[in-house]
Amino acid sequence: MVRTRRIRQELRGVWVQKLALWWTHYNGLYLDGVMRPPVIRLGSGKKTLGSWASERRIITIAEVHVGRDPWLAVLDTLRHEMAHQYVGEVLQVQNEGSHGTAFKSACEKLRCVPKARASDDDLSVVESVDDRILRLLQKVLSLADSPNENEAQAAMQKAHQLLLKYNIDLVKLNQNRRFEVRSLGKVKGRHTSAELWLASLLNRFFFVETLWVQSYDAFRDQLGTELQVYGTVENLDMAVYVYDYLSHLLDGLWGDYKRDKGIQGNRERQRYFAGVLAGFFQKLEAQEETLEISQALVWKGDAQLHAFYRYVNPNVQTRYGGGVQATEVYMDGVKDGQRVTIHKPVGETGDGLRGLLE
Repeated sequence: MVRTRRIRQELRGVWVQKLALWWTHYNGLYLDGVMRPPVIRLGSGKKTLGSWASERRIITIAEVHVGRDPWLAVLDTLRHEMAHQYVGEVLQVQNEGSHGTAFKSACEKLRCVPKARASDDDLSVVESVDDRILRLLQKVLSLADSPNENEAQAAMQKAHQLLLKYNIDLVKLNQNRRFEVRSLGKVKGRHTSAELWLASLLNRFFFVETLWVQSYDAFRDQLGTELQVYGTVENLDMAVYVYDYLSHLLDGLWGDYKRDKGIQGNRERQRYFAGVLAGFFQKLEAQEETLEISQALVWKGDAQLHAFYRYVNPNVQTRYGGGVQATEVYMDGVKDGQRVTIHKPVGETGDGLRGLLE
């Protein structure tokens, strides 16, 4: 506890500087630089994450928020307070509530994550569909726990079919949908091929948009990137579960592979991981092709989701990394990946999907 307090004291100045830099970045990116820099400070409160004091021109961000929560959540709070600043100093609106029309307009400009839900009428149809699909998924993923590999693989394919049809129908309904953003993994300067494969898997097969975004590890004072995922609550729950499930599965598969091959050390571990995920990607791709041929189920994307993704990220740049050499270990990983099956969560693992299926 003493060490934690000392580290926080040493980093307080750094955190304020980082917040000021991001304030400048957002002011230029979203507001064309129209606002004057405020004083930014850290607050000692634990209940209020952020505040804007117009008389003294101070934005306060709770120190506990910076130390406890993901940096991208802290930045969302910063933009929220910038929206209040924009309402008072640029729009000069003084006579409406703190979260009135002018504030909502400022949030639109600053890409604060929308908090409002669609109307009850819009959601009633979607929620009734959600209830049915979740009950079916619970049954199907239970079958994936079968010790019989053929039965488990058939259950996995059925789950893929249900998710695909569910999302196709959801888009056809063209109802308003509530989209959210979540962060996955750690903030790192460089990400492994396996982590890149995980992002590609989620984007390609689990009905979410993904993006590697600039972020910051406050306690390590380290800049880097982390994975952000965009989608409906239900699809995000599934994507988070799949990400966690596969991340934990890789170590177990590697341990078995090392023992079977008599391998010492972990030099080839990342290559094997990439192979496993590439193999699983190929498996899902083959399942999708089968569904397209046999049932004419073709995923063409979600225009509403893509619009939300582009709204939050107006200046997306695409970069491509290098591949992994197809060594024997990599190809063995591909074979193992083609046998991977996603099972229903058991016990306390996979909280995201447990909540989805209960």
